[in-house]
Amino acid sequence: MIARAVAWGLAGGLALVPVAAVPQELALAPVAAVVQLPTAPPTLSPDCRSKRVAGDLFRRPLRALSRAVRAKRQVRVLAIGSSSTAGVGASSPTATYIAKLETSLEGSLQGMDFDVVGKGMSGEVAQGAADRMKQEVEETKPDLVVWQLGTNDALRHVSLDKFKTCVKTTLSWLAENKIDVVLIDPQYGDALTKDEHYEKVVGALAEVAKEMRVLLVDRFEAMRELQHERGDLFYLSTDKLHPNDRGHRCMAEQVARAIVGGLIQADADQAQPIFYP
Repeated sequence: MIARAVAWGLAGGLALVPVAAVPQELALAPVAAVVQLPTAPPTLSPDCRSKRVAGDLFRRPLRALSRAVRAKRQVRVLAIGSSSTAGVGASSPTATYIAKLETSLEGSLQGMDFDVVGKGMSGEVAQGAADRMKQEVEETKPDLVVWQLGTNDALRHVSLDKFKTCVKTTLSWLAENKIDVVLIDPQYGDALTKDEHYEKVVGALAEVAKEMRVLLVDRFEAMRELQHERGDLFYLSTDKLHPNDRGHRCMAEQVARAIVGGLIQADADQAQPIFYP
């Protein structure tokens, strides 16, 4: 009698692999599954595509996440931040960036189970997220932290030095605990950028990401290009501050692309299938 084992093919498809006759107890044993990283980050949908792709300029290897992907089937992502992370502006929970990020990651890395835990708090500045970061990490035990920040610091005119010190200190703590981080900078809006402090905060976050060698999803510049072509309401709700459903979806696509790119970069020297017992 010939048994058949289920395995993931190199192209990510499900395949039935013939197995020679073996003792019944071995035939019933779990068969290793194979997950292959894609050769390139996922492309963005036409609605979200810009000449300057968010995340590509500040790509960094996500080595800790890569080790987690190799070690287990389920990867946990802690998404922390303010109103975008809380889902404000989305028409339903399934339309939020958190929900879309989970499905985008699972679509890009078939065979993996991503659990994206959203811990957003509307109106929160960077220091607020920093103050609760240790507790959120302890409770969630994430393999990756995605931190969306800067909008409220800009709106409240938090000093650039205070903002940068807060972010650096928190990133250092996460690095000490061997947790990879993806940063997401503020959204773009014509009304928002009339205040020059807004773009200064965006620039300050880019400086910190470069200095700390952390992956940054530059949604500000991606949104600037798209909204100059199509207007604020293309990405934003009628309040011209919070992302609408399209804004949430595009944000998720941009972050997922950046994460997969970071995994590919980390895995470049180990271009082998990922086996699970």
